[in-house]
Amino acid sequence: MSRVAITHDVHALVLRRTPYAESDYILSFLTDGLGRISALARGARSSRKRFAGVLEPFHGLALRLEQRSSSELFELRDAKLDRLRCQLVENLHALDVAGRALVWVRQTLAPHTPEPSIWIGVQRLLDTLEATPPETAAVAHSRLAEFGLNLLANLGFGLEFGRCVRCGRACPERSTASVDPGRGGLVCRSCGGARLRVDPDLRRRMVRAASGEIGVLLGQDVRALEVVQDTLEAHTDIG
Repeated sequence: MSRVAITHDVHALVLRRTPYAESDYILSFLTDGLGRISALARGARSSRKRFAGVLEPFHGLALRLEQRSSSELFELRDAKLDRLRCQLVENLHALDVAGRALVWVRQTLAPHTPEPSIWIGVQRLLDTLEATPPETAAVAHSRLAEFGLNLLANLGFGLEFGRCVRCGRACPERSTASVDPGRGGLVCRSCGGARLRVDPDLRRRMVRAASGEIGVLLGQDVRALEVVQDTLEAHTDIG
């Protein structure tokens, strides 16, 4: 009995490209309809015509994929560029932010699970980096922290910034607070506090960033990125 093949037309981003056999690639994609998937691109390394210049990170792609019922690995049948981001790829700060963000996505998303909110968040970040490439490393880190806070919220690891996660006591709006990424948010002094301290203005900006806003964190908000990185390390396989 012949195996049934299902064709999928999706929008995608390249997360990773790995040489395979003599002339192929195995690619990890983030897609709008299928989530994170892997696909075999036959002959992509040896042919100058097939997928030429298309399978690059950060640009938006339109893919045609074929899926066999007996395999979790898709086969790439066609790929076209549908969203060029030339300003992004020419800016070192933007490249750093985009690259780190896509590594986070690749390492945290379960395969074959559509994540529309995360797909939207990634597109929003890349389009922002394309429209307004960061001029300094500090601004770049702010954009990365904003994406990270929103990613954590969509993964179910969003931080509690309003009250102590141990006793439930509300934190006064104008008070500096301690954040424990491993416990999931603020820890008041009575419950032992935590190493990372955030002032009330930064707390408010981080809440806005977690909801998906871009451009709310400031260049001096370096603590925000530290909180994101510690939370990812505490709750995922990112080390």
